Amino acid sequence: MENLLMAADLNATISALKGGLTSIPAEAAVSNIESWENQLKDAAPEIASALGQLKVALVNGTATPDSLSQLLNSLGEKTSSAGAGNAQAEELGSLLKKAGSSLG
Repeated sequence: MENLLMAADLNATISALKGGLTSIPAEAAVSNIESWENQLKDAAPEIASALGQLKVALVNGTATPDSLSQLLNSLGEKTSSAGAGNAQAEELGSLLKKAGSSLG
């Protein structure tokens, strides 16, 4: 069941990122980040930590284009590495890096 939920979450996150960062309302982005952070805290603590940093930057309003670019690129790298061999995870990692590059 958990794999089915994760697959659905991957599809939703991929779809949102394909629409572009500005198409994602801030509340929806934070909710999505929190969901992933909770799911990955034990299985992939490095990714969960990076998600936590991104969430804090968004919630506190301290995010700048450069800081978001760095956070998204780092998150994309970690996601791609952790998901090597999983097409959806690799696509998500690539989309995160692309989103980061679009800001920096």
